[in-house]
Amino acid sequence: MTLRTQPIDQFLKDLAAKEPTPGGGAVAGILSSLATALGTMVLKYSSGKKSLAEHAELHDDCMSFLEEAKNEAFLLSDADAEAYEIVSALWKLPEDDETRIEEWDDALAHAIKIPLKTMALSERILLTLKTLVGNTNTMLDSDLAIAAILAESSSRAAHWNVGINTLQMKNEEQKIDFFSQATALRDSCKELAHFIEH
Repeated sequence: MTLRTQPIDQFLKDLAAKEPTPGGGAVAGILSSLATALGTMVLKYSSGKKSLAEHAELHDDCMSFLEEAKNEAFLLSDADAEAYEIVSALWKLPEDDETRIEEWDDALAHAIKIPLKTMALSERILLTLKTLVGNTNTMLDSDLAIAAILAESSSRAAHWNVGINTLQMKNEEQKIDFFSQATALRDSCKELAHFIEH
């Protein structure tokens, strides 16, 4: 069962279980999907209003993007769990096992690239929400701000996943590169969310 089709109470039960997945990576994806849903609600209360008619094209474009972003968030949540299962299987092998030695950094790199994609998605969501500031129904400004908070929280959660996995890597150059990418995305998301909230 994918996260998209799972009832929320079952997801919470699985998240609370003593199992490695779903975990923080799934939560990061869910936060992004919540941000897109709330952003879409803001647009639905703004689209068609005479006072906002000049922004109709912007509203349509943003609505389309947020729907695509929601789908991507779910896919990344599932992909994160799958990638972690590969790392977890290698982790259980002895440190001197040939398979573990050969595949370790590649498995970690794959697991790291997924939260990086989640962070990049969060940034795109926030850039989209930023274009809506002042161009949507003012009665829903708080919802727009909360959508931004959720997207930024997703990036921060994913940043932690990148950080914990890079610590396990042997390749120092890759470590630095991955962490640098993640930090830049986290900082960008923080700045965008701050703009939207203020």
